[in-house]
Amino acid sequence: MDTHLKIVEALANGINPVTGELLPSESPYNHPDVIRALFTMLDLVKNPPKNAPKLKKTLEQKQAENIENGLPKNAGLPWTDEQRADLANQFSSGKDTKALAEIHARSTGAITSELKRQGLIEG
Repeated sequence: MDTHLKIVEALANGINPVTGELLPSESPYNHPDVIRALFTMLDLVKNPPKNAPKLKKTLEQKQAENIENGLPKNAGLPWTDEQRADLANQFSSGKDTKALAEIHARSTGAITSELKRQGLIEG
């Protein structure tokens, strides 16, 4: 998104974002209404209104954020029914919580909590 903002900022400032050259005076990007619109949109993107609904992150965005923050890929994400069943089967076949944490890209605490929730271990 930073790249996109830089492109729009360049256009709003009358600069060709590809070449770095000033845009010709007859360019639509040099029209006052267009310049005003670009700066207004930049301001809204950078400083959204306090009552604006937050954009929901995709699963991939949440996973990338987790990895960026040094967390397991699926940390804090909900379990699907299929993941729950896989966990139960793998636990029943003798895999320990550390191995399960690696397989499911979650913390050992999350694995333990889910196993307790399923009644497979006592808490």
